[in-house]
Amino acid sequence: MTEEFYDVSAEAKKNVNKPYNKYYEKAKAASDAGKLKLVSEKICQPFNGYSFDLNEGQVIRYEVLDGPQILDTIYHVKSRPTEEWACSYHSTVLGAMTPYEGMHYYSNTPFTRPLLTIIKDTVDHDKIKATYGPTASHSFIYNSGRCTSGIYEIAYGVANHNSCDLNLKQGLLEALGEEKARLINTPAAFMHFQCVAYDKIPMNLTYCPAGDIFKKGDFVELLAHEDLYVIVSPCPLGDQNDTRSLEGCVNWPFRVAIYEGEDGPLETAPDPHHQTTEPFDFIKAGRPGMGIGKVGEKR
Repeated sequence: MTEEFYDVSAEAKKNVNKPYNKYYEKAKAASDAGKLKLVSEKICQPFNGYSFDLNEGQVIRYEVLDGPQILDTIYHVKSRPTEEWACSYHSTVLGAMTPYEGMHYYSNTPFTRPLLTIIKDTVDHDKIKATYGPTASHSFIYNSGRCTSGIYEIAYGVANHNSCDLNLKQGLLEALGEEKARLINTPAAFMHFQCVAYDKIPMNLTYCPAGDIFKKGDFVELLAHEDLYVIVSPCPLGDQNDTRSLEGCVNWPFRVAIYEGEDGPLETAPDPHHQTTEPFDFIKAGRPGMGIGKVGEKR
């Protein structure tokens, strides 16, 4: 690496996130002070997908009950669910593959705005890293990440097993109805309560047992900056303590709760109304004013 090296990702993270960090700080302060008011709650059972209506300025909490249950989550904007959703690529570029307190979930092109922010995570991250190494976390994003019934048939020889792909589609059907749900190529999920370490070479992750990492009452909270459909899947790998067979995976109920501030919705990030155009519309229009770089000279 030379002194002239420009780390575009680091600069983007620093500059793009800065205007939105104040909303994280205010929401976290309200949570820390016990100034969030319960709006609704649901105890969810394994092997099903769930949908929740989350309004702008509300906080959603995912909570461990009697045992750690892996959760896969996706988020769609209520006013245009087939057009805008929380995008794993944008969120990773502007955050990390292992989400953390203060990280924003950005939506897809052309919107590219923060839809949610993680405001609180009570899991002992130091213990995770001490147990499984410096790249370990319990919240993570994986390439097109969500388990599927197809991969379970390949890996375990079991057809039509419950999966996060199946459960997320169940939640989408519940939220949107069949016509709109079938238009969605389920985006990559944002995972919680699943111990992993990005420690393989070539680069890949290791799925690690939950062990004694999680305690009853551990939770992750996210602030919504827009009215959203929240779709949640309890992963059938359960607590991931024994994955030698799918039948041996122990699954647990979990709690999902929605809160707002004592006086109503919390303050949220405004829509920046970017000028980038929807890609197909832009191409059909002849790509007017498209920015480009330069072509290299032959050596």
